[in-house]
Amino acid sequence: MIKAQQILAIEKKKDAYDKKLNEIELKLNKENFRKNYYETRIAIIENGNKKIPEWEWNGNTKNCYKGDLPPYIIQKIEDRINFFRVNAGVPPIYLDSQLNDWCQRAALAMESNNRLMHELPKNWTCYSPEASEAALYSLLTQNINPSIAITSFMDDFKNPSLGNRRWMLYPFSMVWGVGSTKSKCVLWALDDSRIKDTLLYKTSFVAWPYDGYIHKMFLFKKWSFSINQNLSDAKITMMINKSPISFTAEKLIDGYGLPTLVWTPSIDISKLKEGDNINVSIKLKNNKVYTYNVKIFEYSP
Repeated sequence: MIKAQQILAIEKKKDAYDKKLNEIELKLNKENFRKNYYETRIAIIENGNKKIPEWEWNGNTKNCYKGDLPPYIIQKIEDRINFFRVNAGVPPIYLDSQLNDWCQRAALAMESNNRLMHELPKNWTCYSPEASEAALYSLLTQNINPSIAITSFMDDFKNPSLGNRRWMLYPFSMVWGVGSTKSKCVLWALDDSRIKDTLLYKTSFVAWPYDGYIHKMFLFKKWSFSINQNLSDAKITMMINKSPISFTAEKLIDGYGLPTLVWTPSIDISKLKEGDNINVSIKLKNNKVYTYNVKIFEYSP
């Protein structure tokens, strides 16, 4: 899938308006959505009149048994993370077995004490040094299964800085971990281990929604544009089908991945339909202009 998209991107540079290439691009994106997002959900299995979750935590807080995430669930989580990253144009990550174990210990400690915390008190029940380390470098959430947690970190609508999304799409991360209990989810995503090509992200941007075809369910409330440049006094312009879109911009906040613009456009997602085109233009203080097109599709596998 990734290789096909790369080949298509090269061909589209030759002729961006080729109708056949656009049809292929749309089909590829729908298949990508089906395989790497829809099929990475933790499903509910129907068994007669019973509805059984595909996965349930097998640990317990009484004995401080951390339990585990089976390999097929870990693979689903990794695929969903990389669905978002690859679509945004950044390299995929992999989930490391040791970091998974530490994140599982952190989730256990938070489950046992019924709190989410980045700095774990040593007097907590089920505390361990590994849990403490994982909590420091992780994104945290609760009361949702780990697949939905990945999407919630990308949405991140309650966070003005979009700190979770910025770490999710940080291009220089590579080695992550995940752990989950009945109600707590821990994702080690604050990683900086990939060899840096700092020049690349001075000229290339990371946006969500991204340039190209996107399922309209991923037009989250807040939009973002990241690049390794000075974003103060940047000007944002948005058009939908050639009509202007108003928006509210958030204050610039550093410290989470790349420098990032965050704004909330006035769009009624329910009224969007396949084929709608949202043009975004970002003009920086140095007069450099970046433009991209968010092309909407609808699809129910």
